[in-house]
Amino acid sequence: MATQQRKTTPKISVQIWRPVLNKLTAKMEAACLRRDAYLERVLATEIDHLDTEVAVPNTELARDYIAKRLDTLDRKLVSLAIEPALVARLNDICKRKNIVRDSFFNRLFLLLAAGPKTIDRLYRDLDEKWRQHVVEAYRFDGAFYRDLFDPLEPHTDPLWALRAAHEIGNEQTQTEDWTDPATGQVARVTRSITGELRLLPSVHTAIFAATTFKDSDISGLNVHLQDSWVPGSAAAEAERQQLDDLLSDL
Repeated sequence: MATQQRKTTPKISVQIWRPVLNKLTAKMEAACLRRDAYLERVLATEIDHLDTEVAVPNTELARDYIAKRLDTLDRKLVSLAIEPALVARLNDICKRKNIVRDSFFNRLFLLLAAGPKTIDRLYRDLDEKWRQHVVEAYRFDGAFYRDLFDPLEPHTDPLWALRAAHEIGNEQTQTEDWTDPATGQVARVTRSITGELRLLPSVHTAIFAATTFKDSDISGLNVHLQDSWVPGSAAAEAERQQLDDLLSDL
């Protein structure tokens, strides 16, 4: 019955960066996992995190920049059999938050495929001992032992430790509450020296630098960017000028 249901599930098309797709495919095969069935379970949890973490929508400037950078990567068209209700939820979030959907999928594929050293290189905002901090903070939490004591239970939140590390790291950050006027969603944010809203680093909002992975510009794998990270933008120039003014007083 499950096999028949999977065969009749409508498919969506995404373009995935080839080295990431190849790596994830190899890991899936080694773990004897069906890719689409596994991704469907992951998405059921992850898209809600996406909605929460990307509380401030991208501007058109930021979205266009991300899309153009994503187009520079060598990608392969992939068809995924995903439950239509999940796809509809994801599409709604991407529309409301002005997110490039393929950027989200490429980022998710990369995080599922990446080993520990790559994760550390991508998330430079985290303390080098972040894994130890998570163990100390969550050692009595049921999720920490879930796979040890019930290994056949479907693993639907594979990025929970990375998310927990960001929550721990953000505890000491001075923040303010910001309310989205369109949705009423409240988020913790910080501000730059120019007053620009900035989301706290998280799984989906931590910024991937231009030359972080395999000597490639992976800024197209960012799900959210503030305008000051767009080269040549007015916001980037204003921030640079503000920093110059501060340095001139030293």
